[in-house]
Amino acid sequence: MRRSTTWAALALAAALSACAASGPRVETKDGVSVNIYPDGYKAEVLAYLRNYLNDLSGIRDAGVSVPVVRPVGSLERYVVCVHFSARTPGASASGRDYLAVFLAGKLDQMAATREQCSGATYEPFPELERLKR
Repeated sequence: MRRSTTWAALALAAALSACAASGPRVETKDGVSVNIYPDGYKAEVLAYLRNYLNDLSGIRDAGVSVPVVRPVGSLERYVVCVHFSARTPGASASGRDYLAVFLAGKLDQMAATREQCSGATYEPFPELERLKR
């Protein structure tokens, strides 16, 4: 009896260590990956920032990266990096970097970042500079 308990514990430990070493997991729904390329990523980022930012008048030097699959926590998701400078009245310009995370092709969350977008290649994003309420 004791020997079978030992073998069961060893088998469980081996299974758990294999899961931990596999890296980010690919999330699926009904056997299909939820990582769908976000075709409308620019429009979704614009809609989010239109509601999130208090002052849209001083946005300059806006850039956006193309969507790529990257690890986000323990999962893999399509992400987009967004960068712009914002000048508020009476203040100096400050750079802002955001990471937009997509799930099933739609914007799921967006947060300020520095590390995740450090090597991103940006293309001009003039739509953000012209953004109005």
